[in-house]
Amino acid sequence: MKKSFPWLFLILGIILSTFFWNYISFSYDNSNTIVGQYSENKINPLNDTFRGLIFILVPIVFYSFTFLLFNKNKISNKIFYNNYNFKNSNIDYLSIILIFFCILEFISLDYRNYLGSFDVIHEGRFLTAQLNFLDKDKIWTGTLFDYGFLGNTIGIFYSFIFNDYSIAIQRFLFQFLILLNKIILILICREIINSLNANNRREILFLILSFSIISLTSFYDHVTVFHKRMFLFLIFLLLVTQIINSKEKKVISSFIVGFLSVLSILFYWDIGSYTNFLLIFFLIYLFLVKKYYDLSIIIFSIILSWSIFYISLPSDEIKEFFNQYIFIINISDYLLGIEYPTPFSEKSTRHTKALLLIILSGVFLVNYIFKNSDKENLNSKFILFFIFISSIVFFKSGLMRSDSPHIKYSSGLYSLLIIFFTSYYLLKLIENYKIIEKRVLHFFEKKKFLLIFTISISFFFFFQNNFSNLVNIFNPKENFIMLTKIEDKKILSDDYYEFIKIYKDLTKDESCVQQFTDDSAIPYLVNKPTCTKYYVNSHIIQNWTEKNFIEELMDSSPNYIIYSSEINWFKSRNNAPNADKFILENYLLYKELSPWIIYKKK
Repeated sequence: MKKSFPWLFLILGIILSTFFWNYISFSYDNSNTIVGQYSENKINPLNDTFRGLIFILVPIVFYSFTFLLFNKNKISNKIFYNNYNFKNSNIDYLSIILIFFCILEFISLDYRNYLGSFDVIHEGRFLTAQLNFLDKDKIWTGTLFDYGFLGNTIGIFYSFIFNDYSIAIQRFLFQFLILLNKIILILICREIINSLNANNRREILFLILSFSIISLTSFYDHVTVFHKRMFLFLIFLLLVTQIINSKEKKVISSFIVGFLSVLSILFYWDIGSYTNFLLIFFLIYLFLVKKYYDLSIIIFSIILSWSIFYISLPSDEIKEFFNQYIFIINISDYLLGIEYPTPFSEKSTRHTKALLLIILSGVFLVNYIFKNSDKENLNSKFILFFIFISSIVFFKSGLMRSDSPHIKYSSGLYSLLIIFFTSYYLLKLIENYKIIEKRVLHFFEKKKFLLIFTISISFFFFFQNNFSNLVNIFNPKENFIMLTKIEDKKILSDDYYEFIKIYKDLTKDESCVQQFTDDSAIPYLVNKPTCTKYYVNSHIIQNWTEKNFIEELMDSSPNYIIYSSEINWFKSRNNAPNADKFILENYLLYKELSPWIIYKKK
């Protein structure tokens, strides 16, 4: 009966959190002028964040309290012991095999799968941001980056490699980032498994965990769980696990972790914010476990990295960097926010499932940390605890813009925990059956069998849907690398390509171009920088940036403006009424090339 009490209190916590969900409501800021779903429904952005946190934490606290209360006799200081006997050559061999097959899968990809329709909004933002940076010879003073400087302009590195840049090269780059994410995730799984006691079936657990996580990082899905945006954070997580696992001083790892404080912010505004918050959390842990050397190296590296950042850039760029960070952090919720539905309400299945899975991962974690019978290291417990905290922090993106892609984007870390704990306890259960252990599990103790088994399973796992692509491995230049040589016009629709030719000819004597739509790709396609830093129309916002946009437009004074197109996602929200008025007062309708409407200066 005692065993059921924690679960009963867990259910009670979920019921109470659901009941009080709509009662958690902060006052709406009536001074807000950003038009979006939150403003239309008078919703404070803090509502979703606090509702989500309370819904997750209250049931876990209820469960933890009753679990500790009814198991206090079984809990001792032994649950906080450390054992640094982490070396396992088998895990290293298995990691190499999986990484090798990841690379083979990447090489075998058929480039024709990546010649689909052009996303002028999202792909255009990367392409135009890079063009602005290269042509204007400015960073933040020349471009307001919607994702982050390095995130938007990461294609610059590939432009040096290929001596060119195109839609296809960008798509090649994004797939390469997915490959890197796969490799880093394998190494993270290796660190997680190596932190466990040697008595466990670590090789089997590593294979189950790694294959499962790799499957969540697909080359083929448009929306993948461990997406390219998480690249630097995954490096951060890998280094954190290495520092936790190591008894020795990790000078290089600690130094890089400190530098990621600034690099992560430069990469993506939001993920950089999450990373820095978790970095503070990690520093507190190092202090508590008395790893003062690693702690001091990280703090020194943080100070050094930000000092280099300040010294290397002009004061106006530094000022604009912080202005843009404050701007993006403040307007994103109001601009993009979609209210998170009440759990268990109509059409909330995906949203409720996500919250319940985070709670489940927390329950697993409580059992794992406090069950003396598991006899696991403190290191492994903190690694999993750190991933759990990270999963809640990253779910902020899902709580803010609660559509299917963002719910999926923010599901990776808690999915990793669910897979690990499920596999971990399932293996412990199987070990109780001596017949299975003797006839099946003992084979994995033989290195030759283990390696042959892993290679065989990897072959079918990585190529199960594309055996025909195996021939591409032997001729990569004629296959996936061919993607880097595809011209833009072969990806654009005929109508769009014809419009670009007309507009390019129209603006041949112009030094810059400006669009007042969400068709962000136009400047890149006509090969001219934007006349203002606002290449993303949604960032022209009343009482925030609208005045500056008008000033920059007056200074550059372009003769033509693309006033409208079928891509008017944010313009219809009327966040820039004065900018719209300025254009209509100073420009006249020049030409309609349906759906594009071009205005000319009076």
